[in-house]
Amino acid sequence: MKKRVVIVGSSFAGYSTALNLAKLFEGRHDITVIDKTPEFTFLPSLVWHPFGYRHSEDISFDTRPIYEDHGIEFIQSTVYGFDLEDQLVYTHQEDIPYDYLVLATGTKPNYSSIKGYVPEHHIFSICTMHEAERTRLAWKNFLQNPGPMVIGAAQWSGYFFAAYEFLLNALYHLKEEDLLDQVPIHFITAEPYLTHFGIDGMHKEMKGCEHLFDRYGINWRTNAEIKELKRGKVILSSGEEIESSFSMIIPQYSGIDAVRTTHNLSNFAGLIKVNNEFQHLKYPNIYGAGGSVHIAQEDETRVPCGVPRTRYCTDIMAKTVAYNIAAEILGGSRVSVTNHRLYEYCKQDMDHLSSLLFRNADDQSHDLDFIKKNSSDKWANMSISEYIESSFDHEYLKI
Repeated sequence: MKKRVVIVGSSFAGYSTALNLAKLFEGRHDITVIDKTPEFTFLPSLVWHPFGYRHSEDISFDTRPIYEDHGIEFIQSTVYGFDLEDQLVYTHQEDIPYDYLVLATGTKPNYSSIKGYVPEHHIFSICTMHEAERTRLAWKNFLQNPGPMVIGAAQWSGYFFAAYEFLLNALYHLKEEDLLDQVPIHFITAEPYLTHFGIDGMHKEMKGCEHLFDRYGINWRTNAEIKELKRGKVILSSGEEIESSFSMIIPQYSGIDAVRTTHNLSNFAGLIKVNNEFQHLKYPNIYGAGGSVHIAQEDETRVPCGVPRTRYCTDIMAKTVAYNIAAEILGGSRVSVTNHRLYEYCKQDMDHLSSLLFRNADDQSHDLDFIKKNSSDKWANMSISEYIESSFDHEYLKI
C-alpha cells in the first residue's frame, strides 16, 4: 500500500529531504511538498545583497520543474496548523492527509524579542529578501550621510557569522568611499568571545579577528545583551547606550506560527524536539530538519547564544530524515546523528569562511581587498547552480 510523505517547507531542509526521498522511493510512494512559494531563496547570499554582490534573480530559483522531474507533488499554499491525531495539514485551500510528516518549516525572525526592534527607518536586518532590499537602500543613503554604526547579533540569534560578514563588507565599502575616519563602528554580540559563533567555535581565529578589529578601530563588546532599540540608539542590558545612525542587528529566530500554536508539537520557541534520528519525541511519524528543530547549546554562556543551522548541517539532517523514513517504509537500517556531530558539521562550514576572513588579519598589505574577494566566494555554501546540480547527483545521497 502506498504511503504519503508530506514535507512542509521547501528551503534547504525540505528541498533536500524531498529529493533524497524521491531517489530512495523510486516512485513506489508519494511525496508532497507544501510551501507558500515555489521560489527557493539561497539564504546565505542575503548578507551580500545590500552591497550589490547579489541580486534577487541571482539567488533564487523555481523548484517546481525539479520536483516534477522527480515525481514530487508541489502544493503552493500557506500552512496554518496541524491535526496530529487525524494526521492532517491545514492549508487555506484544503486539508492534506499524511502518513509521515516532515517539518522543514524553518524559522522566522522574532523581532518582538527585543523592545523597539521594528525593522523600518532606523533598524535593519537581512533575515528575508524584503528586509535585505530595504537594507540595501538604507546602506546607499547612509553612505551619503554617514554617522555612528552598530552591527551585531542579539541574544539567542544563532546566526552570528552573518553579522561578522555584514560588518566586514561594510568596512570594505567605507574604505572605498574614504569614510572610515568619519564612521565610529561598534560590533555587539552575545558570544562570550569573538568567533564563538554559537558553537564554541573558532578559538584559533579569535586573535586574528581581534587584530583585524583593532587595526580598523572597531569597538566590540562580547557578552552583550540588547535591552532596547531606539531611533539613533542601541541600549544594552548593562545600561550602556550606543549612538547609531545605522544599525543592523541579527535577531532571535523562532518557529513559525503553525508549528508554535499546535498543541504538543513544539517547545515555547516554536521549535520541535527530536531524537538522534530527527524523529519527534511524541509522534514517531513526524520528523524535523533544519531550522525548525531545537538543537541544545552545548556550552553554557553568560548570555544565551543559540545554535546556527549551516548548509552542511541542514543537509545532513535532511538526508538522515529521508533515510529513516525510507527504512521504516521499505525496510533497512536507520541512521542517527548526535548533537555533537551536528556541532562538528557546523564547525566545518564555519572553519572555511573564518579562515578566509581572519587568518589574513596580520597581513598589513591586504588593505581589506580580501574581504570583497572572499565575500564573493560562496565558501562552504555552493553557488546556486552547483546546489541545483547536486540534486541530480547520486553522490548527494551520501551522509
